[in-house]
Amino acid sequence: MLTRRTVLIAGSGVVAAGAVASAVGLDVARRQVPLELDALTPLVGERFRVTADGRTHTLVLDAVTGPDGGRPRADAFALRFGTGSTDALPGAIRTLSHPSGDLDLYLGPVGAERRQLEAVVVRTA
Repeated sequence: MLTRRTVLIAGSGVVAAGAVASAVGLDVARRQVPLELDALTPLVGERFRVTADGRTHTLVLDAVTGPDGGRPRADAFALRFGTGSTDALPGAIRTLSHPSGDLDLYLGPVGAERRQLEAVVVRTA
């Protein structure tokens, strides 16, 4: 029988396991968003968060295109993220957080006004 007590005991066990893992230096892993065209295309228009220099920035996935701006392919595509300004976000490997998980990639500023960040994915055989 499921009772409030058993739920609380189970929940505190999970919290305790996470606390112990953090205390010994283990990261409690968040779900990762696959760096795959099929997984990322539905996220166009979605917001992602990234932290840089202690500040949290919100990015919006504006487009998924081919690396040259054409049609994306499973083995070659680019992700374009919009932001108010890229001044605080120079090119670097970043972890973007989204409700469906984290996305680790290299983002660099692009465009004349430098209000977009881009990540290019090219897989060669």
